[in-house]
Amino acid sequence: MPTKLELRVSQHDREIAAIRKLILTGMKMIAGMQATQREIQATQREIQAAQLEFRRDLKALSASQKETDRELKALIKSLRGGTNGHGTLKQGL
Repeated sequence: MPTKLELRVSQHDREIAAIRKLILTGMKMIAGMQATQREIQATQREIQAAQLEFRRDLKALSASQKETDRELKALIKSLRGGTNGHGTLKQGL
């Protein structure tokens, strides 16, 4: 029959083992969270790079659209004359 002291030591040993198991589980969780955090940071860097590229493309598209608008206005202006470069038509000929 175990003595009172042996029972207490045994109980403390079980408690220490349970605490150790909790600590190890917590450490594994932290390691997993750190890996996930690294993945999130990598994804954020990819998103930032894509946003930068999008801004550049949008700026180029905007400049191209302005040039197209300018050329279209020039074409419309040239077509409004309607005389095919012969000046004004003479009436009564």
